Amino acid sequence: MRGIILNTVRVRDEDLIVRVLTKREVLTLYRFYGARHSYINVGYVIDFNIEESAKTTIKRLRNVTQIPFMFLFDMHKTLFFKRYISLLDAHLKDVSRVESFYYDSLIKLCETLHESDVKRSILNHYVSLLEKEGRLHNDFRCFLCERVVEEKVALVRGFLVAHEKCVHQEGFDIEKVRLLFEEKKTLLFNDDEIDKLWRILDLGI
Repeated sequence: MRGIILNTVRVRDEDLIVRVLTKREVLTLYRFYGARHSYINVGYVIDFNIEESAKTTIKRLRNVTQIPFMFLFDMHKTLFFKRYISLLDAHLKDVSRVESFYYDSLIKLCETLHESDVKRSILNHYVSLLEKEGRLHNDFRCFLCERVVEEKVALVRGFLVAHEKCVHQEGFDIEKVRLLFEEKKTLLFNDDEIDKLWRILDLGI
């Protein structure tokens, strides 16, 4: 079985409680510490086995092997990817069953991150996630006053759309946001705007 590590919590010395995203489930597993155990961390894609335990209801994570991706050799990209996975973990906090979209799309992201800008790629993925969950407001209707935004688009947490005056913050050109929402492309945004979009994403999925 393969999965993506969403979170690890240390318990009893070096043992870990590990949350793993698979194609259909979010699993919570127990991993015993051992000298021969491979190192694991948030954002790693792993191949693993699950072992039942007669002593506890939580299953054990066994025979872990990390699946390598080229972007992991770039610390800058790795840190941003890990942050995104942590945000996703919080988003899926009370979820046990998931559609394959989450795992499959993240694997695709891992396969291409080494040759792309990390923030732009993650932002594109995030918009795809919002669309999949039915939370992408591409009608450009302000979530506060419910009137259509026609020029500058202000975005808040969850990329909710608003008028600049409604949320008292500077917006983005509507054509840039439209391309992002419709085609999942950040091409029209400059680097400063990408940083601003990332800060909005960093507030929470």
